[in-house]
Amino acid sequence: MTSRSGPARGLRAAALALLLAAPQAPLLGACAAQTSQLEQGRALRTGNPPYDEFFEAARALREESLKAEEHAGAARAELARALGLDPGAAGDAAALEVTRARAADLRASGVALHVELVPEARLVSARGGRALGAEDRSLIEAIEACLKSSLAASKRLGELSMRAVELEKKRAALAAESTKALADDPRRRQVKREIEAAEQVLAESGALADRHAGKASKLVLDLVLAVDTGAGAAPARRSAASRAPARPSAPGAKAPSRRGSGAGAAPKPPPPRGGDDFDP
Repeated sequence: MTSRSGPARGLRAAALALLLAAPQAPLLGACAAQTSQLEQGRALRTGNPPYDEFFEAARALREESLKAEEHAGAARAELARALGLDPGAAGDAAALEVTRARAADLRASGVALHVELVPEARLVSARGGRALGAEDRSLIEAIEACLKSSLAASKRLGELSMRAVELEKKRAALAAESTKALADDPRRRQVKREIEAAEQVLAESGALADRHAGKASKLVLDLVLAVDTGAGAAPARRSAASRAPARPSAPGAKAPSRRGSGAGAAPKPPPPRGGDDFDP
């Protein structure tokens, strides 16, 4: 009896497993079929220009947003390498800490750093009798390159986020008119599903671009705080872009006379002390 009951129980268990799995197979197939082409990185072709243009624009946006971290991280990698850190292991906090320490060493030896972000990012150094070595120049160039790359990434990804907003407006308009526009289209159900799926794709793409744009902007701010000595602490000259404009005289006020100047030109000011501005 025992020898017969063993195989019987095995057969019953196998039959029960088949019965339980059978209802699930259509459900799993239906779930797989519901994945939109946009979510798979493809654009649906309908033959209807407004819809085809939208799907292609949404696909391109999704693809570009997936590279947002790569765009924002390229500048960090270059800075890490210049600092002697492993680009893959060093985070922003570690790179900023080393940058801050190196900038403090330069400041202690008489080299003041000043960041200018307009019209383009650059790092200016004023030397107080100390020559910059090759390692110092490499550091300054790496910081400047990181500032430029981060600002460019922030701008590019910010524009990407705005594109997601504009495409969502277009998606909503196409969805509203789809019933009438696609009334005779045999693929209208598939088009409708793609339009609905595009809402989530655009939202995720815009959020991804926006998040990394914010990280790139924060890196610029952190670098400025880490290395900038401040305009008042620069030891010699300040660059023309950072000089304060001359204050206009009060109406009716006379300019002070120069004793012994006559009609000749004003005497030349003495040359400034310290080194020249450094523009890597």
